[in-house]
Amino acid sequence: MDTLSTRTLTQQLADDLGYLEQHALRTKDATGAARLRLAAALVRNSIGPTLDGQEPTPLHVVVTGGAGAGKSTVSNMLSGSSASEANPQAGFTRHPIAFTGIPGPLAWANYLGFLGTLSRLTQPAASSLDQDVYQIRRVPLEPNTFTLLNDWVVWDCPDMTTWAAQNYTSRLLEAAALADVIIYVASDERYNDEAPTQFLRMLLQTGKPVVCVLVKMREEDAPALLAHFKSEVLDKMPEGQGAVGVLAIPFLTAEERADPVRGAARYRIPLLNQVAVLGSTPQVARRRTVLGASAYLVAQQAALLEVARPDVQALEAWSRLVRTGQEEFDKRYEREYLATEKFRGFDEALVRLIALLDLPGIGQALSGVLYVVRTPFRLVGGWLSKAITRPEVPTRPEEAVLDESLAGWSAELRKEALRRSGEHPLWAHLSQAFQTADMDSKFKERFASAYRDYQASLATEVDRTARNIYEQLEKNPLALNGLRAGKFALDAAAIAGTVLTGGIGLHDIVLVPLVASITHKLVEFLGQQVVDTEREATRTRQLEIERRHLSGPISEWLAAWPATSGGPFERLQLALRRLPPAIAALDERVRRDNSLASPSRSPS
Repeated sequence: MDTLSTRTLTQQLADDLGYLEQHALRTKDATGAARLRLAAALVRNSIGPTLDGQEPTPLHVVVTGGAGAGKSTVSNMLSGSSASEANPQAGFTRHPIAFTGIPGPLAWANYLGFLGTLSRLTQPAASSLDQDVYQIRRVPLEPNTFTLLNDWVVWDCPDMTTWAAQNYTSRLLEAAALADVIIYVASDERYNDEAPTQFLRMLLQTGKPVVCVLVKMREEDAPALLAHFKSEVLDKMPEGQGAVGVLAIPFLTAEERADPVRGAARYRIPLLNQVAVLGSTPQVARRRTVLGASAYLVAQQAALLEVARPDVQALEAWSRLVRTGQEEFDKRYEREYLATEKFRGFDEALVRLIALLDLPGIGQALSGVLYVVRTPFRLVGGWLSKAITRPEVPTRPEEAVLDESLAGWSAELRKEALRRSGEHPLWAHLSQAFQTADMDSKFKERFASAYRDYQASLATEVDRTARNIYEQLEKNPLALNGLRAGKFALDAAAIAGTVLTGGIGLHDIVLVPLVASITHKLVEFLGQQVVDTEREATRTRQLEIERRHLSGPISEWLAAWPATSGGPFERLQLALRRLPPAIAALDERVRRDNSLASPSRSPS
């Protein structure tokens, strides 16, 4: 993430948040969608422009609130005009409207991605225009009259009535994210409505200073209403996330609303003073806005990802099912093939090992004599072994076992995906894929490719291990000669002991071959133990090779398939993977930016 330019990083993060917002809307999670829209808007409208060097002025004050609260009236009081179309009809203002008195080009509105999907109107339009647009209205400044519009842009916004009112909510959140100061307006009869209160809580989490304005009460009721609002609404907000001020504006007459500068000055001046103080130093105000936005992204990261929790759980369940199938595949391969495979190369290795222990040179003649001596009992032993040994069950061909195991794995996945297809779109997506010939074809292609890699890795493993039994001995003459001498000494001692014990006689015709055969069988037994140990080790290694080159790659491909098949879950996984590091990288850049570093938060 550090290699991305700031503009690329902010655009990518905003795009990923936007994708998750649309995903939340598809799953009917309106609250999660609103949270994601606010996060994306903070990136686009607040953090990105500032990190790109945008000037801190003008500052933005955004007027929000529930339906029919009187936002347009408060906007007029802030701008010192009647430019905002106050209307008793709830929901009359349906798109954000900015009021500015600053002449010249509006550089702050030209940043790439400004206000997201909202397009700017080029011609004046009524506030009731219900489209994804915003408009900017120029307000003539009266000479010698104090007005916020010298340094601020005042935004009048659509209502916040319900989280499901997607058009209104998304337009409102775009403007709210831009704000350096929020004015939250509530009427006396609806100041504790659920949706606006949840919205207020969300705005407070961004670290923006919020001034609450209660309107439309009788003047004598104002103190009691303010106290009740504080206890029932503000005191229930999370600790450290309270409003910076609460003001009351009682009922205004038509004349006062028409000329707020003169007619409503006693209510207007405290409101202007509150906002002016909060932006008395534009650099400090903008720094507060951006640091708060970045802190919001970090603190709310888990909540932002929560909209995809059911999808993540479905993907994890699919991965577990795939891994279970892999385990059964491996067990079946081990049970039906490896357990009965004899690895004939080890039998040949045993013959080579025993032959290697014969004495070289003149010792070959002695070994030949011993071989002849052992002949009677060797023939009898061979005949008895054949008589009492059960016929070997032929080992099933390895490829046949693998093919059947793969078919079983695929069938189990197909069955489970079909069974759970009604639980989540992921299972429906998988079930549909398994019904197509294309999926079966890809499955077989993956197996064929993995099988070639497996065979290439396995090709020399058995032969190398078997040859290693006697080749290592050949490379160590000292040990080899010691074993040869020991074997010859054992044969010689056994024969000599037999002759000395019983004396020379006809019985030696039987006893000497018998003793020679016993000592040879002892050597063969010891050699067999060495070879069998290596044979079992080879079974273990071959199973490991099979897992590494065959079942493992197929399992990884299957587990990742929903997120790599070009379907909806591929984009979702990309967003989930990129979001945490992008938020961390953006927060790091905010903390490093010298223009944003506060004395208590020095640059790192």
